[in-house]
Amino acid sequence: MLLKNREKSINPWLKEILACPVCKSNVEVNEDMVVCVNGECKQRFPIIDGIPVMLTDLSAHHKYEEQYFDQEFARYEKYVLENWRLSYIRRILDTLRLKESEYYLDIGVGGSGYTVIEAARKGSKSVGLDVSIEGIKKAQYFARLELGTKSEQCAFVVGLAENLPFKADVFDKLSSVSVLEHVPDDKQAIAEIARVIKPLGEVFMTVPNAYKRIVPIFWLPYYFWDKRIGHLRHYTAEGLTADFLRCNLSTKETLYTGHLIKLFQILLSRFHPIFEMKGSTTWWKMEEMDLRLKKKAYGLQLHLILKKMSPHR
Repeated sequence: MLLKNREKSINPWLKEILACPVCKSNVEVNEDMVVCVNGECKQRFPIIDGIPVMLTDLSAHHKYEEQYFDQEFARYEKYVLENWRLSYIRRILDTLRLKESEYYLDIGVGGSGYTVIEAARKGSKSVGLDVSIEGIKKAQYFARLELGTKSEQCAFVVGLAENLPFKADVFDKLSSVSVLEHVPDDKQAIAEIARVIKPLGEVFMTVPNAYKRIVPIFWLPYYFWDKRIGHLRHYTAEGLTADFLRCNLSTKETLYTGHLIKLFQILLSRFHPIFEMKGSTTWWKMEEMDLRLKKKAYGLQLHLILKKMSPHR
């Protein structure tokens, strides 16, 4: 009974950083509800299995994304770190250099919860947010399975990137991998990222590179992939850097991955599954070749490493 009660309750430290996604006021948390204390707002959000579900005013596109990813994440049965996930973990954690005392947020954490789980292993207080309720439930299940009592270092919330349900200036580090292109109001999402990250805090951001920059052989398959998965746009480094700078986030580094070598890596993984096993030296050699081209602007993926400027600057 004590275990069940613990699993249905919200982590105490998460309660301290939650805020109303609508008006950004403080909230009160009881056993089954998160309630905005602002008398003019009075928003109420359910808690399901210890997960605050803090969604607001879903558009038709949000609902499509929610349904698509609910179906996708419902199929996840095991916590598996495929090579591509391991590569992202290394890049994110090496770039952000998470410390035990720091708070970390991953926006669009998905059904594996891998970024948050692996950050928690290193002692950070890690929060995963996603629009998919099924995805967040699955991520929480994997966190408890993988981490045991250390899963208290993890917390999961259902919400939108445009309306983050957190107080201002609470996260030391933040990542968002392949999310911004899904968001109807990406400018608002950028403003929200800037709001919740602490001054001098750092952000790891991944988005699809602009079509005009990528190798033409990728245009047609990428177009159909965009339509299927709900991508609304691609980005140039110059445009995205300017959008973040308007919100007081400066770009420390601009990187690109997914060059032509990546096409051969993907094809080999598709037709020879053994090729993608963790011990596959060939897969990792191809990954290293792609990463060595990180300054070449024709990669499929654009990565920005950003830092929030000090308000006293």
